[in-house]
Amino acid sequence: MSIHPGLDPVPAPVRPRLGEALVALGLLSPGDLDHAVEEQTRARGRRLGTILQDRALVSELDVARALAVVHELPLLDLDAVAIDPAVARLVPRAVAQRLGVLVYARDGAHLSVAVADPVDVVALDDVRMITGATSLTVGLAPRSVISAAVARVWAERDDEDALQAFVDETTVTAVTGEEDADEDAATIRLVDRLLALAVRERASDVHIEPHRRGVLVRLRVDGVLREVLELPAGGYAALAARLKIVANLDVIERRLPQDGRARIRVPGGFIDARVSTLPALHGEKVVVRILPSAARLPGLAGLGVPPAQRQHLLDAILRPQGLVLITGPTGSGKTNTLYAALSEGVDRTRNVMTLEDPVEIELPGITQVQVDDRTGLTFARALRASLRQDPDVILVGEIRDQETADLAIRAALTGHMVLSTLHTLDCAAAISRLADMGVPRYLVTSSLSLVVSQRLVRRPCPSCSVADPFVAAALDEAGITDHDGRWVQVAGCPACSSTGYAGRTAVLEVLPVTAAIRAALLAGADEDALRRAARAEGHESLFESGVAKARLGETTLAEVLRAVPRDPGRSAVDGQRGSDPSGGSAA
Repeated sequence: MSIHPGLDPVPAPVRPRLGEALVALGLLSPGDLDHAVEEQTRARGRRLGTILQDRALVSELDVARALAVVHELPLLDLDAVAIDPAVARLVPRAVAQRLGVLVYARDGAHLSVAVADPVDVVALDDVRMITGATSLTVGLAPRSVISAAVARVWAERDDEDALQAFVDETTVTAVTGEEDADEDAATIRLVDRLLALAVRERASDVHIEPHRRGVLVRLRVDGVLREVLELPAGGYAALAARLKIVANLDVIERRLPQDGRARIRVPGGFIDARVSTLPALHGEKVVVRILPSAARLPGLAGLGVPPAQRQHLLDAILRPQGLVLITGPTGSGKTNTLYAALSEGVDRTRNVMTLEDPVEIELPGITQVQVDDRTGLTFARALRASLRQDPDVILVGEIRDQETADLAIRAALTGHMVLSTLHTLDCAAAISRLADMGVPRYLVTSSLSLVVSQRLVRRPCPSCSVADPFVAAALDEAGITDHDGRWVQVAGCPACSSTGYAGRTAVLEVLPVTAAIRAALLAGADEDALRRAARAEGHESLFESGVAKARLGETTLAEVLRAVPRDPGRSAVDGQRGSDPSGGSAA
């Protein structure tokens, strides 16, 4: 710094300290800071951030936010950052964990690195020495987040090694005809790694499909099947047997379908899974359904239900009696929506019973009954029995026949709140389906409170989604004349496995059964007439709800057109109630 005669020297800007930054951000009170500083003075060598976290005054993320302000560094969200596994593995796992660093991208000799301690210059020097980098771009992240990311990167390497070992060993067995002594161990490692991979990729199902020349393994991620590897045919028998053992199925039986349930240890804890086998042309196909736990079940907001629709659903469930129907195809998230609504809208003062086939998620404080047609415990029989158990709320997994429909409606008329599902196109089709089952229309109008139709669409990956400059033509083709909005398109990147999407959100049509809907139903209205009656009251259709999500950038227009059926009888969805004489569907 140069000093000019007659001028006062300009002092260098003073960085705030960690405690001051926490107070400035509103994360810590001045009084708590004073007490923590006093404790730090007495216990020399302890860092202020550690003291504050030990006393539960701030979280690890709070400290990282304040450090980012103090050192003028970006705070990284590693879940949204595209991490290059090959680059991350330039630093050995033990070194990365000890130093609290993650190298996640490279541009020539320049590296991007996340650090937990921005003042640890020795750690950064070690990174330069190990990787040969000439320069670094440094960002901040909590140590636990970095540690989890490092473990995930190296777990992928372990998975690849385990899968390759299985391929190598089963190939040797197929060629020589002699079983390797370590084949069982390789199979166990393969199953463990395969399930760990499925959990890490947020897969809902693992498909293991034997073919003439090998075994194809696919994961269903965000509703779409993705091939992950192909195994030699010689290893199939051991793989299928291991999965049967895990699920307590009969290993010898290969001619009949089997279903079982398992609790499996994976990195980070346990998962519940359903294992289903089905005899096929080249052997049994095995599907493992990974079940979400009650602790990880998101609320209605987490599922993507907008506030107005959420309130309609909760208002209906809080009523002392009535029937609420959720409709949609298999895999559209109906059960999760019902569970989320129950957890938010029903407290311990009400007796809740569920009748399911099968019970997928165990909910605390709720009586859950496993329906099994093979033993005679049908939905109708279980519903009759549950009515003698003093229930307030009854969840019937599915209305499959007239007997179950009659019982559900009569239960709703006699002081119970009944929730159930149907497989229909939309809300109007669900209402008419009950009448088609033989339930008198006057009983339907007296009991039905709310109908919800649901689909799941994929969310754009935050790392590679960009504004869509060509949206106008697609909107016009879809019959959408209002082009305003934050439309996006996806490109694909390592963070989303080049799919362009990460996670799913629910698209809902929520139709309260109003006086106009009841009058139309009593007058003998068909599905189209019911839709017109709902439209006259300003009701938003399922497709309109999907377009509204795309307009906000919560999904893409292409995804809505893929997953959500067009409105029957009209083409425009911008509020102009035109008609579409073709009546076609874009789903």
